[in-house]
Amino acid sequence: MITRKSLHFGAAIRFSWKNLLYSGVTSTLALFIHRMYVSDYVSIPPAVVAILGTALAIIMAFRNAAAYERWWSARSYWASIASESRTFTRQALTVVDPDHIPGPLLHKSFQLVRGQIAWVQALRLRLKNIEEPELWNSEVGVYFDESDYKEILQRSNRVTAIAMHQGNGIKELNAQEVLDIYSYIQIDDTITRLTELQGMLEKLKDTPLPRPYDYYTRAFLAVFILFFPFGMIDTFWKLNLPLLIVPVTMVVGWIFYQIYVFGTVMSQPFNFKTDVPMDFITRNIEIDLKEIIGEQAPEALSSQRGYLH
Repeated sequence: MITRKSLHFGAAIRFSWKNLLYSGVTSTLALFIHRMYVSDYVSIPPAVVAILGTALAIIMAFRNAAAYERWWSARSYWASIASESRTFTRQALTVVDPDHIPGPLLHKSFQLVRGQIAWVQALRLRLKNIEEPELWNSEVGVYFDESDYKEILQRSNRVTAIAMHQGNGIKELNAQEVLDIYSYIQIDDTITRLTELQGMLEKLKDTPLPRPYDYYTRAFLAVFILFFPFGMIDTFWKLNLPLLIVPVTMVVGWIFYQIYVFGTVMSQPFNFKTDVPMDFITRNIEIDLKEIIGEQAPEALSSQRGYLH
C-alpha cells in the first residue's frame, strides 16, 4: 500500500514508456501525413475523437470502480480477520479456568492461540504465492509440533489444514469437559467465520476481472490514441502550432494510460506494491495475540520508502 503523500513521477514514466512511445509515433505519423497530403483526406472529425474519448472514459470509470471495490473488499476481509482472531483468542482463554483444569489442557488453549497466529500467516503466504520452505518454517512451522507441521505441509491447502487442526483442538477440549456446549458452539462459529473470510479472499485472488473487460479497454485506448492526433491536427495547424500535436497527444495518452494502470493494479489486491498491506496486518495480529498469552512479540512494521507491505 502506498503511504507517501506524493507519487514518484519518474517511476510512473519508467513504467509507461511504451505508451509514450506509441503516442509519440502516432502523433508524428499524423503530422507527417498531414504535411505530405491534403488534410481533408487524412484528418478525422473532432466529434468522432470526442465520442471515442467519452466512451473510453465511461468504460474506465466503471472498470476502476469495480477494481477499487475488489481492493476495498480485500482490505475489509482482512480487518474482519483481525477482529475475529482477537475474538477467537478471548474465547480460547476465557472459557477455561486455569485453577481447575490440568496443565496439558491449559497448554492446549494457549496452543490454539498460537495456531491462530499460524493460520493468518499461512493465509498471507498463500495469497502471495510464497512457497519458500524457509519462510514457511519461520512464519508457520514454529507454532506446531514437528509431526503436526509435517501433516499440514502435505495438504494442498495448508490454511484449511490449520483450520482443521484448530477445530480438532477445540473438540479435544470439549471432550475433556473443559468447555460447555454453549462455549464450544461459540468458538466453532468463530472458526467458521474465519474459514468463510479465507474463502472470500481466495475468491478475489482466483477470480480476476473478466478478461474481455481488460482486453477491450486496452484496445479502445490504443484506438483512441491513434485517432486523437488525426482528429486534432487541423486545429493545431490552423493555430500555426502543428508540432504541438506530438506532446499534447503524448500527455493525453499518458493520462488515460495511467487511469487504466490504476484500475489494473487495484483489481489485483495481492500482487503489487499498492496491494492490501498483509504483512503489516498479520504482524499486528501476531503482536496482539502474543502479548495476550505473555510471549515475546515482534516489533510492528512501518512503511519503507513510501510503501507499507
